[in-house]
Amino acid sequence: MRRILTGLILAVAMAGANADILKAETRVTGDLPVASDVPLEQTEGLDTEYGMITTSEGLRLRSVITRPEGITRRLPAIFVTQWVSCDSIIFPEGRDTQLRLLAQQSGMAMVRIERSGTGDSEGPGCDKLDYNTEVRHYREALVQAKQHQWVDPQRLVVLGSSLGSTTAPLVAQNNDVAGVIVQGGGAVTYLERMIHFERLYVERSGTMKPEDIHSEMLRRIAFLQHYLIGQKTPDKVASENPELAGVWQKIRGTDPESHYGRPFAWHWQAAEKNFLAAWLSLDTLVMVVFGEYEQFESRHGHRMIVDMINRKSPGSAQWLEIKQADHGLALYPEAYSAYAYENGATAHQLYVAPVSQWLRRVVGLPK
Repeated sequence: MRRILTGLILAVAMAGANADILKAETRVTGDLPVASDVPLEQTEGLDTEYGMITTSEGLRLRSVITRPEGITRRLPAIFVTQWVSCDSIIFPEGRDTQLRLLAQQSGMAMVRIERSGTGDSEGPGCDKLDYNTEVRHYREALVQAKQHQWVDPQRLVVLGSSLGSTTAPLVAQNNDVAGVIVQGGGAVTYLERMIHFERLYVERSGTMKPEDIHSEMLRRIAFLQHYLIGQKTPDKVASENPELAGVWQKIRGTDPESHYGRPFAWHWQAAEKNFLAAWLSLDTLVMVVFGEYEQFESRHGHRMIVDMINRKSPGSAQWLEIKQADHGLALYPEAYSAYAYENGATAHQLYVAPVSQWLRRVVGLPK
């Protein structure tokens, strides 16, 4: 209760400090406690509500919804599906991000969900969450978000970032959305996706001689086939295939119990998904954003979404490629600098401006 009152009092006090400047309000609703020590989120020009959604197994997950300050009517909304790492979806204090700027400049409401065990959300930690459960939680949250008094249920767009680009079409399926936009993820099979991760790693990390890449990739491909398609633990793959011993330790993002911070079952379930079929099942407008110097995903995987959808429904999908941009859409002088995260520069508006324009067109807001 103290945190709730603090957030409301702070918003009122800031508004009273200058009667000519309307300050946005942050409020907490529902009975999910604000347990985090992180200050309540506040963003200039946005009202913010800490609420909650309830999953089918009874977990309460923190929802964070923003809208342009002072607006009381229902607004078209952006529903965010998150990247792979288990960090919070709360906007960082005192720093612009692409999502924060998009919430400010789009004129739309934005709905974010803290995943299981993250921040205030109940349930097992995100690092224990499997892929199917994560998608189901998002789907249940989207249905509940449409009932929120700030949201126009007929004008909701799903936005997926990075790994969220794979969950976005699965969340949108049969959920009557106005559009889907993704950045940092394509629609190739999950096995191809992870092979490409490794290809870029051995080429650009500087850890391997170029002449050794061929044989090393064959070993990694074989290992990933057993691990992802055979659904075998890394230890079992190595014990059954002695020639592949030591490969797991070389693959990017691995440790003895997880891969990119997620359990093995999460990756096995992702590898079962037909992402392209999910995209083609949608009857909605689509935008795909790709950074030229991507450290993980392939251009082909991104481009395939646009090309396949437009073959089915000409003009339904739009492509945006940001030159010299990496996975996070920072700019770098060349691909190897991007892979090493050296000499980068932020350029948020190269993403935010065209995406805001597309969103406003899709939901019928004036430009």
